[in-house]
Amino acid sequence: MNRRSFLTKVSGSFPLLYFPTPNAFSANDRLQIGAIGVGGKGGSDLQQLARHGELVAACDVSTKKLDYALRDFPFAAKFSDYREMISHMGEKIDVLSIATPDHTHAHAAQLALSRGIHLFVQAPLAHTVWEARQLLQSVKTEKVCTQVGLQGCASDNFRLAVEYLQAGKLGNIEEIHVWTNRPVWPQSPDVVKRPNELTAVPDGFNWDAFLGPAEERPYSHVYQPYNWRGWRAFGSGALGDVGVHLLNLPVLGCSLSGLKKVSSLLVGPVNEETYQAWATVKYEFANVGKQPDIPLFWYEGRLGHIDKSLLGMENLPPRDFFLGRPTAPNGCLIRGAKGTLMSPSIFGTKWEVHLGKKWLPLEKLELSNPKLARNNRGDSGMKEELVTAIRSGKTEKAMANFESSYKVNEIAILGNVALLAGGSFEWDSSLCRSNRSDVNDLLTKTYRKGWSVQSG
Repeated sequence: MNRRSFLTKVSGSFPLLYFPTPNAFSANDRLQIGAIGVGGKGGSDLQQLARHGELVAACDVSTKKLDYALRDFPFAAKFSDYREMISHMGEKIDVLSIATPDHTHAHAAQLALSRGIHLFVQAPLAHTVWEARQLLQSVKTEKVCTQVGLQGCASDNFRLAVEYLQAGKLGNIEEIHVWTNRPVWPQSPDVVKRPNELTAVPDGFNWDAFLGPAEERPYSHVYQPYNWRGWRAFGSGALGDVGVHLLNLPVLGCSLSGLKKVSSLLVGPVNEETYQAWATVKYEFANVGKQPDIPLFWYEGRLGHIDKSLLGMENLPPRDFFLGRPTAPNGCLIRGAKGTLMSPSIFGTKWEVHLGKKWLPLEKLELSNPKLARNNRGDSGMKEELVTAIRSGKTEKAMANFESSYKVNEIAILGNVALLAGGSFEWDSSLCRSNRSDVNDLLTKTYRKGWSVQSG
C-alpha cells in the first residue's frame, strides 16, 4: 500500500482520530502538495494549499514566476513542463493545484487523476464540453477528491441564496438573466488574426509547454500574460472567465439540470481565432412538473453591431427588470412568480430580493432552515474544504467538486459553441450531443502530439 492509499484508508476508518489541525501531524503525515501555474491566481492557490502540508513540487512556464512563488519553499522541486513534474513526482504528491490557461486544465488534470492525485482546478473545469465529460468519468473511476475554483461557493451568503431559492421562496422560476461587462482584454473585432510581428521567446519561458495541447504557432507577447483569455486556442472568452461564476448561483439555486436548447440571439463579428466582443445567448431548461421551461439569458460585452447609435452601450437585461435598482457591471436577476432576486456581484455573494413593492436586504428576509454547511472563508475556505474531503474520504465535503461544478462548465462552454456555430441547437446531456453535426464537431478539439486528453 502506498502512502496515498494509506492516508485515505486511515482517514476513512478512523475519522475521529484524523481530524486534528494540520500542524498537529508529524512531517510524514502532512499532505504533500504540488502546484501547476504559480503566477497571479496560481500563486495565492499555492500559498493557501501549502498551509495544509508540505509543498514538494511546483511548475510554471516562466522561471521568473516560479522562482518568486517558491521564495519561501526552498526545497520544492521546480519544473517548467507539468508532464515532467507528474512523471517524476506523481507518487509523492497527494493533492495538486492547477491554475493554468484554460486549454491545459483537462490534460494536466487527467494526468494527475491517473496517479490518484486529489485536485484543485481553477475554473473553468475544462476547455471543451468533451474534456469536462472525460474528467467527470476519470473522477468516478479514480475515487479522488476534487474542487473547482468557484469561489462564491465558499461564501455563507452564497449558500444562503442557494437555500432561499431551493426552498421556493420566489415561487415558480419564470426567467433568469445573467450579464457581464467582459471582455476587458483584446479580441474580436479589434483582433481577428494571429500577429504578424513576432518576437523572440524570452529567457526562462517555456513556450512549448505554454502551447500544450494547442496548435503549433510562433511565440508572441500578445498572448501573455493575461490576454490569452480572448484567444480560442487558449481561453474561453467571457463565458469561461466570469460566466462560470455568474451562472453558478442560478444553476445551483434553481436546480437547473435539464438543458434542452441553446440559441445565439446576438453576436459581434465572429472569427476562428478570437472570441466576440458582445453576445446574447438564450438557454432553455426543463422545469419541474408541468411548469413552463425556464429561459436563461446571458449578456456579455458592449454592443457594437450595425446600429451605430448603440455602439458602446452596455449589453444588459431590460432596464425595467431592475425595478429601480442601478445596473452593475456583472450580476444576475432571477425572476419568480412571487418576487425577484438580484445579485450585483460576480460570485453571488451579495444579493437582495424584491417582494411586493420593495427591495429587501438579506437581514430582513425570511430565510429557510440551513441545509448547507457554513464556510465563509473565501478562496482559503475552498482549500480547507478540499483537505477536509481528502482526510474524511468524503468527496461531497468539497461543495464545488467536479460532479457538482460540471453542469455550470457545460452550460458556459455550450454558449461559446452556439455563438461560433450560430442559430439554435437542441441538447441531450445524457448523450453529450446536439441535433446538429456542425455543433457536435465543436464539442471537442484537435490536440498536438504528446498533449492529448484521453477518452474515458
